[in-house]
Amino acid sequence: MSSLSESWRIFTKNVRPGRLFQEERGVKGPLWFGRNPDSAWHGIANFLRLFFAICLAPIWSFLPSASSRPAKELIKRILWGLEWANTPDAVLLESPGSLILEKGTLKVPSSGQYAVTGNKPHWLLKVEFRGKTIVSQHQVKYGREREKKGEEDGLNQSRKVGGPRTRSQLSRYTAISYAFDSANEIFKASGQKLDSQPDITPGGKRKYSLASRKRIAQVVLDEYARTRETVNSEGNDIEFIWLDEFCLSDEEITNEEECKEQRDIELGQLADIFRRAEQVVVFCHVEDCDHTGFDCPWCQRLFTLGEILYTQKVLVMTRSKDWDTQKSSSHIVVVSGQDFRVDMQARAAEKKMWHLYNIMQHVTNSGGVPWQSAIHSLVVEAIRRDKAGEFNDHRFLGKALNGLLPRRSQLGDLHGINGWADLAWLLELNQGYYNTTLLVAVCKLADPTVQNYRWWGEPIAPKEGSERLEALVTSIPIQIRKHKDSPHEPALSIISPKSIALTHWLQRDSSALYHRREMKSLKWWMIGSAFVLSMFGFGICFVDLAAGIVIIWLVAIAYVILELLVGTIFVKQDMWFVAEDHNVPGGNAHRWLERQDPFFNQSAAEWGPRQLIPQWGSWDLKNNNTPTKPYGVTLIDLRTGVWTKAIVTSRPNDMVILAVHGSGITCMLLDREEKEVKSTIATKVGMANLPPFALAQSEDSGTVYVGGKAKKSADGRHNRRSPYPSSSVGKYVPKEGEPGV
Repeated sequence: MSSLSESWRIFTKNVRPGRLFQEERGVKGPLWFGRNPDSAWHGIANFLRLFFAICLAPIWSFLPSASSRPAKELIKRILWGLEWANTPDAVLLESPGSLILEKGTLKVPSSGQYAVTGNKPHWLLKVEFRGKTIVSQHQVKYGREREKKGEEDGLNQSRKVGGPRTRSQLSRYTAISYAFDSANEIFKASGQKLDSQPDITPGGKRKYSLASRKRIAQVVLDEYARTRETVNSEGNDIEFIWLDEFCLSDEEITNEEECKEQRDIELGQLADIFRRAEQVVVFCHVEDCDHTGFDCPWCQRLFTLGEILYTQKVLVMTRSKDWDTQKSSSHIVVVSGQDFRVDMQARAAEKKMWHLYNIMQHVTNSGGVPWQSAIHSLVVEAIRRDKAGEFNDHRFLGKALNGLLPRRSQLGDLHGINGWADLAWLLELNQGYYNTTLLVAVCKLADPTVQNYRWWGEPIAPKEGSERLEALVTSIPIQIRKHKDSPHEPALSIISPKSIALTHWLQRDSSALYHRREMKSLKWWMIGSAFVLSMFGFGICFVDLAAGIVIIWLVAIAYVILELLVGTIFVKQDMWFVAEDHNVPGGNAHRWLERQDPFFNQSAAEWGPRQLIPQWGSWDLKNNNTPTKPYGVTLIDLRTGVWTKAIVTSRPNDMVILAVHGSGITCMLLDREEKEVKSTIATKVGMANLPPFALAQSEDSGTVYVGGKAKKSADGRHNRRSPYPSSSVGKYVPKEGEPGV
């Protein structure tokens, strides 16, 4: 408790009488109307407040304080708690494959179903070798060639009568896994040239024709031919090989669209194709590369996950330079699939690629990593690889993951048009194993090009101190209609959420005299003095009524004026406050808050660097008058002074708690409807991590749907009205003697 002299010193140093007539930008006055300092009624409301405070001085202190939160703040929080559920449709209600037009006829919609396991390749290459050269090669159908081989082995009759089929009869082929860029490097080094230059797509990636891709892939097959003798102990001159560009579609098909459909379907069963292979060859052009490290082009591919996770035998084909001839040649080292994955796991640990480490640990130590964690690692690692390969639309994401998750999709349900739609479909098929909240809690803001599914984005990598991730709610992808006649929109339904309301206005505290500990001694001195003087006035009334009333009135006026002046020093400390860094005068939200309340700094502490919280982006953004999206904000708990940083696409008004993440609580920052009790779709505008005590501050919220579409803006800037004038941005210079200076 401060002494009277200390309270008086604080009062005289920090009192701002001017705030009784005009409140500062970003702070709402304790008024019944015209709270906003930019309001045309603000000056009139302040004048009326002072007028009635003086005229009604004896009873003013007993009137309800106008410093409490306005009614609309309370209504907003009540509506969020009561917000009822719409009746959304499950993602699995209609199978995407059931809605494809076939010959002008729309299929009958059907519900999503799991696909069977054990898909087989449709086509293989039958290659005849003579020494280190290829004598002939041609495409064959997998099933037909298998029957021919059965006839040669005398097994055809047993198959007709339902005899057993051994695994060796079904899987006697070699699958080759390679990086296309590596094949292209070797193709160029050999002096070969394509007949025509490839087209350049708007995204900057080269798009080769199928004929060109086959010519480039052929160099990998030729390289294998020169090395296979060292591992071909049986001396077979004929070998069945699966090589993508030659086996993804029927070579007799010339129609590009039909060919593309076949290739898309075959890509969706890639994991099964490589799982069935007797052996898998892995290859890249980097000299002396063992294909287990992150400097290997092969190891960075999206489809590598499905090609290597379940193979039993790996042929590591590596190029090395002969120091005498200075020419590069390839050699093969045979290792078990288990040993190869253990090496990949060790290299992943060295590079702190914990998702890949988790995946390999799951495969090599079955049961050691639960499916919840394994699915999360598979999804996040696949998205990372897709982004690294500059496939930002994630067209093949669903196909690459299909076959790696416990439940797989029908191939016709993975369109490969919108990668996020395919991923939502797969995660719903696997909802018994995985909570989508875990993915949502690690995703950054969606790219501007993503029109739907904007609750996702590029996932962040786990780091020491922030790897802990445990969901506190359940999230389910859904389809929802905003209105009865509007089309379905994809959204995320967050079940049983808790939320924390945000305000972007400070509220002046006119009752600070009665509850701020810094003013406690002054409060009791004022009350005691007023009581003694009032009793004296009452005594005078028995002698001179008019003089007594004047004394009582003057005492009340002095008391009220002092009460009002104390109210100019402090702000209400009852909510989480969000400050847009580029709009705060001086560009420093913490310094600006100290100016509004000099004792804010006493308990202020940053939540972040020392707690090693997860970060969804850099907030070290320059302050200027026209910031582009995203931009930095400061989230401050006015009750404790704890603050943290975040980046957003527009000003949030709510935080929905998702998970325990690292040492704190991860929340999704939302722009949420404040005036409707009916179900609405909120927009994700950012992510933040808060201290654990935020759970105690949260309130039960009604149904929360997160979705929306990308907002188009001519200049890319946020369009919400700022509580600060543009003329004040970056121009505030603290005066001598002001707090925080």
